Amino acid sequence: MESLRAKDAYLQSLAQRICARPSAEPPRRTWAGKTKDSEAAGPSRKKRKKTQKKSREQKEKAVEQEAKPLGKKSPAASRAKKPAAAQEEGASSTGASAGRQTTESESVFALDVLRQRLQEKIQEARGQGSTKELTPVALEKRRRRKQERERKKRKRKDLRAKEKAAQAGKAVESSEPAPEASHLEPQAQTGLIFNKVEVGEEELADSQAQRRKKRQQVKGNLTPLTGRNYRQLLERLQARQTRLEELRERDAGQARELEAKMQWTNLLYKAEGVKIRDSEPRLQEALKRKEKRRAQRARAWEKRTVHVVEKMQQRQDKRRQNLRRKKVAKAERRMEKARKKGRILPQDLERAGLA
Repeated sequence: MESLRAKDAYLQSLAQRICARPSAEPPRRTWAGKTKDSEAAGPSRKKRKKTQKKSREQKEKAVEQEAKPLGKKSPAASRAKKPAAAQEEGASSTGASAGRQTTESESVFALDVLRQRLQEKIQEARGQGSTKELTPVALEKRRRRKQERERKKRKRKDLRAKEKAAQAGKAVESSEPAPEASHLEPQAQTGLIFNKVEVGEEELADSQAQRRKKRQQVKGNLTPLTGRNYRQLLERLQARQTRLEELRERDAGQARELEAKMQWTNLLYKAEGVKIRDSEPRLQEALKRKEKRRAQRARAWEKRTVHVVEKMQQRQDKRRQNLRRKKVAKAERRMEKARKKGRILPQDLERAGLA
């Protein structure tokens, strides 16, 4: 394809060069009415406008001819039409315009021929050209490929027809009841047979709601003592005990009933797997352990903060010492360089006692 594009570009540039080539103008006819002064002045403005208009029209016609598809027009027909059109236009226009028109028509014809050649070469490269130039081996390969495409097409068509037939059969089977099959199934089955009870979702939800309601009635409106907030659990347990003691002072029977209900509720929650924390001494011990762990963690955090501050201070001190040491070493290096150059420093004078 790259070579074809290069050829197309070359042909187009060649056609442009042909079109741009100046045409030989025929000798102008001298009119009797013209004088030497008028010839020197050149054609009038009206005639110049006419020639410009005609040249514009010719260019538009050439563009329209190029835009037409090449397949519709053969080169022989274009050859026959072009001279006729050139003759008609030459008869109507002046000699100069006739010469220009003939050159333009020739350039358009050359463009058509070049484009047709390019199309033929592209078709040959794609394998769509004339079959006369192809070898018998290539023709045989083309025939086999065609047969293979037709075979695959037939196969796909048969598969689609089978799928449609199967879908239609399933639809018919689902629409028609099969009483005979239901009678034959128990005879064909062997071994154990388990009965299946179909329960609707609504019935199941209703039964669960009824069970939950019954359990709530048995348990009462007592929230279970669960969780790890031991302080809150201890406060709730103490509040229950104080309420029971107050009720026992007023009505001992009602207090016994409430206590039994609490015990039953705790037992039901334990049966469900909920861990009930209703022992006051155990709650107090757990609360003490929790407070102890919290205090230990607070102490460890304080130690850690102190240790971090100390480490930071040590790093700062070490950094200051390193900076001071570097500064002193730099000053010593400068003084050594000065001594090597022969300079006498105040420090040397002090050491010698001459200061």
